[in-house]
Amino acid sequence: MNGGDPARGDPASVPEIVRRLALYVRMNPLAGDTKEGITQWWLNLDPSFIEPVASALARLQAAELIDAVGAVDGRVRYRRRAPGSATDALLDRLIAGFTVPNE
Repeated sequence: MNGGDPARGDPASVPEIVRRLALYVRMNPLAGDTKEGITQWWLNLDPSFIEPVASALARLQAAELIDAVGAVDGRVRYRRRAPGSATDALLDRLIAGFTVPNE
């Protein structure tokens, strides 16, 4: 399994993926990609971890931090919602280890 900080726990657990995604979009506010691209390029995880990534993305969508946008090619791309201090504050809380509710 690739990626993650061993001190943080299982790098492929949904709460850890949520934390890592929050950090990524906080540092890269204009980034956008598919589940597959996020798994491989943003998180450096094996493609077999697509399901926990999908669950983490769903939680971030429910928290109104991530948007899912359909593209002309039929694929869904995920990106951070518009920047703002409230969004930044919630992302910072997630990075610090607070959790978002299940989907």
